[in-house]
Amino acid sequence: MSSSVKILRVVGLIVVVIIAGVALGWLGSRASKTPTPEPRTANLTQTPPEPVVVHEDSTKASPKTLNPQAVLPRTNQTLGSTTSVASANQITNWEERLEQILAPEGKESDKAKQLLAIFPRVPSEGQAELAQHLCNLTSDQDYGPLGQYLTNSAMSESVLDVLMNDLLNRPNSVKLPYLLGIARQEQNPKAGDAKDLLELFLEENDGNDWAKWQAKMDQWLKDNPD
Repeated sequence: MSSSVKILRVVGLIVVVIIAGVALGWLGSRASKTPTPEPRTANLTQTPPEPVVVHEDSTKASPKTLNPQAVLPRTNQTLGSTTSVASANQITNWEERLEQILAPEGKESDKAKQLLAIFPRVPSEGQAELAQHLCNLTSDQDYGPLGQYLTNSAMSESVLDVLMNDLLNRPNSVKLPYLLGIARQEQNPKAGDAKDLLELFLEENDGNDWAKWQAKMDQWLKDNPD
């Protein structure tokens, strides 16, 4: 290879290096002149207070949900007063009261009224005994106030046993309507027995169709007066 060609190559490399240096210098100067964007830290630091303020306001905006004390004391007082009234009305010396009422002097009807007056306030263990005396003292004509306890499913089963046995000895005009009333109360412990007794009298079973039961009972009482 000739020396002139080598010289041209060397010169060409030098020119390329010079051009590359000039280009890099121009790019560097342009980059230094380009303005750097301002950080937005100022805006970011100003935004957080807004949610904090909103959170505090929302907490203060619903004080009723955090203050049940205005209701609870009133409820407790009501329960307490109800319990105390029930305890105050209960007759604890019912045996003494029973002896006083059953004293020899006085009409049976008056004694029955006095026993009926204290019956709801006597403890459950004494109501069965009072029920027995009430059954002996209450006439058929005055049976209504006593019979209402037969259809009161809150009565103890021992009381219902006494009243049911007494009802079976009453005239049909008294007995059958109360048996129908008991049978219609599914929650009454004597409902099944009452329904069976009605079926014996009426010789039919209409299930839970109480309108049919009522119609047949009315007709039966007309055909079989006391």
